[in-house]
Amino acid sequence: MAVSSDLIQKILPLLTQTLRDEKDCQSYLIKAFGINETISKRITWNTSKDIFITDMVKVLDIYSEIAPGKPALCALLTEIRKDVGVDIQIDIDKIITEFTGVKTPPHLLFDLLLQMDFKQQARLVRKVMKLHRTAAFLVHGEPYCGQQLLVNRLFRLKPEWKNISPIKIDVSHNGAGRSIPHLWRQLTSWFRLPKDVEPKEIIYKICDRLSTQDVILIFYTVDYMPPKVLGAWLQEFWEPLVTQVEANCPPTQWSTHLLMFLVDNSGSVCESNILLAKQFDEPEYPRIPLHLPPVSPFPLDVLDDWIDMVTAMESIQIPIGLTSKILLEKSENGIPEFVYEEICCHCGHSWEGGLAKWLI
Repeated sequence: MAVSSDLIQKILPLLTQTLRDEKDCQSYLIKAFGINETISKRITWNTSKDIFITDMVKVLDIYSEIAPGKPALCALLTEIRKDVGVDIQIDIDKIITEFTGVKTPPHLLFDLLLQMDFKQQARLVRKVMKLHRTAAFLVHGEPYCGQQLLVNRLFRLKPEWKNISPIKIDVSHNGAGRSIPHLWRQLTSWFRLPKDVEPKEIIYKICDRLSTQDVILIFYTVDYMPPKVLGAWLQEFWEPLVTQVEANCPPTQWSTHLLMFLVDNSGSVCESNILLAKQFDEPEYPRIPLHLPPVSPFPLDVLDDWIDMVTAMESIQIPIGLTSKILLEKSENGIPEFVYEEICCHCGHSWEGGLAKWLI
């Protein structure tokens, strides 16, 4: 399948902007086609970047499909996509869509689902980050209302976060949420430290990491934790960590952020006796978490706005018959995770079996 001249004119500027030099190109060719790839031998490298990138595109076009339904150019773009920001990812998705004829590639559909509502929570977190280098948040709401997708949305507030790994602990795993020692062991394992390491060493490790990059802690399913355990954990782990950061990480020298997200999938934590901040300017903040506005079912106007946004895009086509009213009816009045499932079904994808794999 020969690449049209119009499509080449879209691919070339994107590759020229994204790829730094000859070594960068060769690195991505190896990632896309394996360490023994032979494509690079057919490319004239000792020229200007514009020329060898144009030559690379022509060679990849000659190779056409490396497997049924997988064009060589798309394989290269897919690898590049992993290392770029959201804006360029969307441009790559548009090109792959146009090249393959697939109307709703899964990466693009996942990115679009992230744009559905949660604006209030995202604005608040962004505002808090401008005022606080250290911040803690409770992500909560009714069951199946997209708490995990909201965390993904918040994880994209800074483009550079795509290059870091959040420290994730699922407190429902093996009963971790019922034992503070077990939670320390989970962190010990994440940092690959000796099993008998002291808790203070973990706090030092986090501070050391903070000296060079943002640190994001995510504790999933904290609603599994008895309130006394969660309260004790915040006192034993989070409060000393905040104290250590304030004492040893002067804001005049470091610009990194330390963020903690507690994810409550049932909405029970707010109803307990856990100390939570209602405003981020309270004296105790950020030593106690700020509870964000709760996630809740999507109303009809939110679904309307999302349908309108997607309809206006050239890179995706809304399937015939998919309307905001149908989404509302088939998602038990807008329950987010049921909305995602219904949209994925209409677009020929599976939410749980396919798209949800990109949840952090």
